[in-house]
Amino acid sequence: MKFNPDNLATALQSMPPCDSVLLGFSGGVDSIALLHALQSLRVDSQVSFALRAIHVHHGLQVEADSWQAFCEAFCDAHQIPLQVAVVHVGIGEPGNKAGLENAARNARYQAFETNLQQGEALLLAHHLDDQLETFLLRLMRGAGTRGLSAMPHYRLLRKSFLFRPLLAFSRESIEAYAREQDLQWIEDGSNADIHFDRNYCRHELMPLIQQRWPEYRDSWSKSLTLIGEAEGLLSELAEIDLQCVVSERTDRCDAIDVERLKQLSEVRQRNVLRFWLAGLGFNEIGWNRLQQLSREIISARGDTQAVLSLDGFRLRRFRNDLCAIRDLPAPQQSQSMEWQTGKDPSLQLPDNGRLLAASQLGAGLRAEMGNSLQVRYRRGGETCQMVGRPTKSLKKLLQEHEVAPWLRDRIPLIYAGDELVCIPGIGVAACQAAHADEPGLTISWESPQFPITD
Repeated sequence: MKFNPDNLATALQSMPPCDSVLLGFSGGVDSIALLHALQSLRVDSQVSFALRAIHVHHGLQVEADSWQAFCEAFCDAHQIPLQVAVVHVGIGEPGNKAGLENAARNARYQAFETNLQQGEALLLAHHLDDQLETFLLRLMRGAGTRGLSAMPHYRLLRKSFLFRPLLAFSRESIEAYAREQDLQWIEDGSNADIHFDRNYCRHELMPLIQQRWPEYRDSWSKSLTLIGEAEGLLSELAEIDLQCVVSERTDRCDAIDVERLKQLSEVRQRNVLRFWLAGLGFNEIGWNRLQQLSREIISARGDTQAVLSLDGFRLRRFRNDLCAIRDLPAPQQSQSMEWQTGKDPSLQLPDNGRLLAASQLGAGLRAEMGNSLQVRYRRGGETCQMVGRPTKSLKKLLQEHEVAPWLRDRIPLIYAGDELVCIPGIGVAACQAAHADEPGLTISWESPQFPITD
């Protein structure tokens, strides 16, 4: 397809409505052509959104300052607001080209997200050849259907979205437009360095493929469409399966019922686990980690406290549930906290959620107890006699109520003097319980956000 403003306008029809567009502007031919064509559409009133650009200054090459100056001059000439974001790129291991690429990309996207305004969409100038190179690189890494779908035209980005309007246009057609319009652009010398995997694909592999199969772009594009459809079907199936395997334990949010999960084939197990983790906001964990998850967590005995640590969270098996838990700092347990519920029915606990007290006739603690309560944490050896029950150790009570192991040391314990009178979520001591016709005080604990979702 020939690249020009009219065809770009057609491509933009599938973009969700937005008030403004922020274009990632490197100064290369792709972003130059896209920015020029977008401005032409705005001048002709074919689009109504505001337009501005952002140039990310990585500082990795000696020309970086001159590239910034070029972008500023271009935007000034075309009356387009430009924002420059200077980023620091962690280079990592010396000589690690792939690590440098990834670090620069991460820094770039962080700058995009930071500077994106409310109601503004991010547009990037990735084109068809970029897409096919991405497909080939991911194929080399053994990606599944999600990865092989390559770059999406559209995806959510924080409270807005990212859109790639050039994925149907080849590099050749975009360069042809730039020459027709007599545009100048930056030539990044690092793009010729075939030590980078993408450059090797672009300069070595793709020309060979085109020489042998001149129409490969059309055939690969069809394959990408089919892979995308297959990934969509897998997601639909996973959504159905997830409704069947989600745990019914309301106190264990973000949990999978393992016995129900085991009723699915292994392929569907992996599919629904990928979907579940993606829904919690995490990227593909990869085949090896999925195999580890199946081997060490799902196949573990129900009473085994198996753990799989991932970035910033843990997958833990407890009884029949597979739970996703955020890594949180331990609560401050060194000393007790005074709590007068009459003055403040809500008590914020450092690093551990909050306690809530509510009046209720004939339930909970005797209301008069609320004037002199202390909050402490488990130290070992605690006992309590619940209403209608014999005296038992706190450890036994927590086990009987199937309190998850990662919560047991975090549960705030309510004391009156040296007496444990309330364990939120479990019950109150018989000696301090409100009678049927007596004003009572129920105490509940809002635990910190252990579930991954906010």
